[in-house]
Amino acid sequence: MLPPVSALGSFVDRHDRWCAALVLALMACNLFLGLATSNVNDYDEARYGVTAYEMQQQRTFVLDTYAGQREVWALKPPLGYWLMALSFALFGGSALAMRLPSALCALAAVAVTMGAARRWFDRRLAVLAGAILATTFGFLSNHGARSGDFDAGLTLVLLLVAVQLPGIAESPWRVVPVALVFACGFLLKSFAIAPMVLVAGAYLLWTRAWRRLRLVPCAVALGLFALVVGAWAFARWRADGSPDFLLRMFREDVVGRSTSIVDQSTSSPFGYVTGIFDRFAPWPVLMLAAAGVALRAGDPQRAARPARLQPPVRPEITRLLVLWIGIPLVFFSVVRTQHHWYLDPTYPALAMAAAGCALFLVARTPPPTRYPRRRTLAVAALVALPLALCEARLLGRLLLKEPMSADQRFLHGLTPAATGCREIRTTCRLLHSERFLLEVAGGFEVVEPWQPPSLAVRPAEAACLLVGKRPWRLPPAPPPDRLPPHGRLLADSPDYALYRGAGAGP
Repeated sequence: MLPPVSALGSFVDRHDRWCAALVLALMACNLFLGLATSNVNDYDEARYGVTAYEMQQQRTFVLDTYAGQREVWALKPPLGYWLMALSFALFGGSALAMRLPSALCALAAVAVTMGAARRWFDRRLAVLAGAILATTFGFLSNHGARSGDFDAGLTLVLLLVAVQLPGIAESPWRVVPVALVFACGFLLKSFAIAPMVLVAGAYLLWTRAWRRLRLVPCAVALGLFALVVGAWAFARWRADGSPDFLLRMFREDVVGRSTSIVDQSTSSPFGYVTGIFDRFAPWPVLMLAAAGVALRAGDPQRAARPARLQPPVRPEITRLLVLWIGIPLVFFSVVRTQHHWYLDPTYPALAMAAAGCALFLVARTPPPTRYPRRRTLAVAALVALPLALCEARLLGRLLLKEPMSADQRFLHGLTPAATGCREIRTTCRLLHSERFLLEVAGGFEVVEPWQPPSLAVRPAEAACLLVGKRPWRLPPAPPPDRLPPHGRLLADSPDYALYRGAGAGP
């Protein structure tokens, strides 16, 4: 009879597809649990959602708007908006539809990670890498897979680039699909593809794969990239009537973020290192422990293959993982504007590296013939316990911190049918999340003080007056005799009084 650890490993080897399906089911659970009712992030998510909804409603797929005005705050190409607008067209305006493209991209990223790890290493490492990525707090939390942002999509796009690099020298024409994927990445988050471009170049130099490249395929690849990106840039220039948007995108997203701190971020040369130890915990500790054990063994190549539990090491894959993790880490540590989600595209590589290190440490324990329980304890301590801790931390956030606040639940419950009006007029500027809940999820025509009233509202459809809230001061409510028709419906609601007081301070 096989020891428990050997039996588990043999089961994974024989039924790796079923194990991969279980990992994807775990990822789907972590993605969609409470996704429709989690708090709408006011920073980027809500603004992207409003822009994509207006794009879908107005059928303007080159120019993007926010509150009916040309969007010049989020200087992003249109692919992320297109995916979100398609989701709104298929499933209607809601928080779930806004987050669906990001969630599906993250689910696909886990599948691609397991597929790549299976080709590069073995079945056990592939399943463990997928489980690590599916429970990574940084990948699924704020601005990640569970939010209506574009970083999960960028992670998938750059992952598709990375998995093609080891075979890029097998055929000169392999550079063409890589260029096409890079073009999609640019249309998603513009210059955020720069670190992976450096990774690809460094990999070609380090492995000397550049010698097998040919001039014609490389020229075709560059031309395809320029054609895709240039077609959008030309269309945007023509729609704007000037290159102002493109110049601002370069000036603010590249020069501005590189040389100054914007978006209320922080800047520290070690900020991302400490961030990885937090948002990827506890795997960095195990990775350091594995590196220490390997160095102490004296012969890294021999130490890397101590037992059948550990897959053979392919030098080109090791180099790719080192570059994939190291170059973005150094690149973004030098940039002044720093956000933790800038490193999201490195999580698949970190997951594969962490899985390899955990299996390496398990393989270094005494064999079952001498100490039957030690290897079982090693698997429990190095694999099962970290996964359980990561899942517990993630579920704690999903169940305790992410549900909608009371004021967002109030706005989410408003509908034209319940209020008797199609237009909502406000007394002050709305937060991005408030506009999303009213305009996208609620279906209202929202008019803020700086906007003219909507001409689409018929006289029979009287407007409701929404007296807004802001921190540090509470706007006075209008006298009852000055409320427009149906406005009393909001003014008399206890939930509305809670909403108005939610942001009040001394």
